[in-house]
Amino acid sequence: MKHWNSVLGTLRTPARSLRRSERGVTGLETAIILIAFVVVASVFAFTVLSTGIFAAERGKETVFAGLAQARGSIELKGSVIANGVPDITLDNGDDIWDNPGANLTLSLETTDKKEGTGSAEIDVATAFTTGLIGSEDIVPSVDLTSYDSISLWIKSDIVTTAGQLQLIIDDSTGCGSASESIDLPVLTANKWKDVTVGISAGTTRSAIACVGLSVATDLSIASSTKINIDDIEVRGQITSLIILVANSVKGEPIDLTEPADADNDGIADSEDRRHKVLISYNDDVQLKSDMYWTKQFVGADDGDDLMEEGERVEITINLQGLDQATPLVKSTQFTLEVKPASGSVLVIQRTTPDQISTVMNLK
Repeated sequence: MKHWNSVLGTLRTPARSLRRSERGVTGLETAIILIAFVVVASVFAFTVLSTGIFAAERGKETVFAGLAQARGSIELKGSVIANGVPDITLDNGDDIWDNPGANLTLSLETTDKKEGTGSAEIDVATAFTTGLIGSEDIVPSVDLTSYDSISLWIKSDIVTTAGQLQLIIDDSTGCGSASESIDLPVLTANKWKDVTVGISAGTTRSAIACVGLSVATDLSIASSTKINIDDIEVRGQITSLIILVANSVKGEPIDLTEPADADNDGIADSEDRRHKVLISYNDDVQLKSDMYWTKQFVGADDGDDLMEEGERVEITINLQGLDQATPLVKSTQFTLEVKPASGSVLVIQRTTPDQISTVMNLK
């Protein structure tokens, strides 16, 4: 019995001890834990809210930037108008050229030709060294001021080096005092070559009265040399392009301050550049990044250089800045890019017609 009571006493001891324990969580500890949860939740909520506000703000700025970009763009109104000068034939090769002196035999070749009924043929004897070997007067004289290049067919029965033969243009008959001597490229023996050469910008071209051929360095061969020439032509070319532009989406004003071209080379001056709109030109053989252009408001305007809502502007692009030997000629695809300071680029691609006229509508 004593033993049983001892066991029961042992079992009751933890229960009694538990009933007497007064340990627990106080109000202060509960408050601290609650405050910690509240602080963490507040920080997290603030972070989420700030991120959302930031993202919304950036999104709004992007939308407004995109809208400003679209509203600050230039759009084309109507067709592209081209002003040009047509082809001029200096000599068709269908008659005998004038003989300027000894050791030269000139004739008309009616079988070996490229255009028309014949080609002008010149036999140069071994005794000939250098100088004019043939010429053809142009009656009446022609004004080549607006032209940049001459094309011709030529053939030699020997290989020539670059510049060994020269094309002569002169403002006096007989080609006795050449206005310009233009180097011809390498010729392969017994093969016709279609040659295009540039006219120097400094050459007086208002009244060209003679075209001829000259030997610049001795041909130096054991036998005579035969040279044939056919279809000498000043190539017609586009001299300027005109586009009519306006604001797209009736948007932000566009600064159309004109560029300067003090040296009159057709390229906008790089010094003291104040114009905001750049116009570039490219075709298969060249790229010009800052062409010279002028503007003219069409219809109502408020008298400043800004193209604003409702205003239209006619822009004339001068093509004098293209390379002398490669002006914009017939059957040529080209691209204009009109680049405002802000907004999208206006890209215009056209192809010139098969024949150059004074005024053309490039639709």
